[in-house]
Amino acid sequence: MRVFSLSCGTLISLALLLIFTGCGPQDENPTVAEVGDQTITVRDVRGFLAKLPEHTKGEEAGKEQLRVHLQTMIDTELLLMEARSQGFDRSSAYLTKMNRIRKAKLVDEYERRTIEATVEDGEVEEYIDQEGLARAIRLGEIVVADLETAEKAAKQIEAGASFADVAHKLSMNEETAARGGDTGRFATKADIIPVIAEKLFGLTEGSVSDPVRIGNRYIVFKILDEMTAQLNLRQRTRIAKEFERKKRGIAKAKLVAELRDRYRLEPVRDAIAAVVEALRTGAVDVGPAPSAIALYQYDGGEITAADLIGATKSRKGSILETFRDAEQVISFAEQYIVPDVMIQEAARRQGIDREEMVARWLEEQGKQLLVRGLRSKVLKERVTIAEDDLRQYYEANAERFLHPEQTEVQEILVRTEMEALRLKGMIEDGAAFGDLAKRHSIRSLEVRDDEGRFHVHRYESPQFGGFVEAAVEAQIGELTGPVEVQEGYSIFKVLSRERKRETFAEAEMRVRSQLRRERHRNAFNEYMEELHSRYESEVSIHEHRLEAAFAVR
Repeated sequence: MRVFSLSCGTLISLALLLIFTGCGPQDENPTVAEVGDQTITVRDVRGFLAKLPEHTKGEEAGKEQLRVHLQTMIDTELLLMEARSQGFDRSSAYLTKMNRIRKAKLVDEYERRTIEATVEDGEVEEYIDQEGLARAIRLGEIVVADLETAEKAAKQIEAGASFADVAHKLSMNEETAARGGDTGRFATKADIIPVIAEKLFGLTEGSVSDPVRIGNRYIVFKILDEMTAQLNLRQRTRIAKEFERKKRGIAKAKLVAELRDRYRLEPVRDAIAAVVEALRTGAVDVGPAPSAIALYQYDGGEITAADLIGATKSRKGSILETFRDAEQVISFAEQYIVPDVMIQEAARRQGIDREEMVARWLEEQGKQLLVRGLRSKVLKERVTIAEDDLRQYYEANAERFLHPEQTEVQEILVRTEMEALRLKGMIEDGAAFGDLAKRHSIRSLEVRDDEGRFHVHRYESPQFGGFVEAAVEAQIGELTGPVEVQEGYSIFKVLSRERKRETFAEAEMRVRSQLRRERHRNAFNEYMEELHSRYESEVSIHEHRLEAAFAVR
């Protein structure tokens, strides 16, 4: 056996001689490299290669690819050694994250094996009927600025005034007010904001709603008409998924109720009340050791104040500060803490966390977390970006920060081909393009200037109904058309094509992102070189085993 220290240069030289084949009969899984007290075996290399995305694999593993992959495996072990030497695996942040990952995995595994939520034939149609999901309603609306005016409108209608008359007089939406408040379209539950849909779809045809606040406006609605909508495949697929989620939620709730009874889960009300009192007097401070305060107890475990704090932090807003009584805490815990704790406990008692596949997955997640934590620390310490750095990068890389190519045009859009041909002839006879555009073009002034000039990009094709495709193909300066487009017939000249440079303000986010990415890559590469040097004596490779497992091509 020949064993030698592995430097980066040595690894490159050696890897270029090797390619994967298989192992000899004497050892089915020989060690091909050692990094500290960790080994990399042929099986490890095979497993690594098997996990690579298909697009990174050729028909054969090349010598250069093998070198890169083996170096990646060795570098990962070096990073893990360094992370552990710095105590990342003992930090509270790491342990908290790993507990969260472990809980999520066990809950997911147990639910997958236990909860059955298959959607049977006919159930979706039943669900559509029960929930009124195919019911479409045509709404009338009276839009006003404040609640007082909305209540006034509602009272007038209740007193006998017609909805249409009140809409004419009071509604701020001029378009619908002109039609007596009629929005002119049918909508299903899925088309309306859920909170609003719940209020409106409980009303019958002809009914008028109470004032509803939407943004900074108040609206009084009337159900003008209703019909049964024909749902398309996309809508039915979405509804089927929604039904399956609800069915799964019901099954999960039933499972949790059974587990609560089985493990005799009970709230510790005195402790919950004490925590609420502590929160009331000290904001989010419940004492020096929240993990010692049991809010729930069950056979073999407890839910603590630390669990409560952790659950509130994982949700948006300062939820912890809103708790005013024990019932609020219990309500929150019953929804966001108890279900997963009960299912995790069931998974643990079933031994799911000790199963080889699950244990290996959790171990891999722990390694990834350590590597990410170390990398984050290194980059935070080594990479800073000042405002001047951004400016310099922007100036030095002007070609990276360009707007999409734009085509500048001058156009006259008219309704008929005959009119377009007549105007084109006038231009060819010397008439001023801009003067004709002012008088005849029906293109909106929101798009063009008075003389018909505007610019388009390829990505705007849907907006201009066939015009963009013609404009990007036309010769600069050539009078083109008539071209039939969505709105009529177009004659135009392409004035220029260019990619304008973005201003610093427009490009700043991308400048920062690109510069940060480059500096992160460079800083981490430098750090890896330092690790290679520091741990050179800790890395070795068994040459004859490698040659037995990887044949030279």
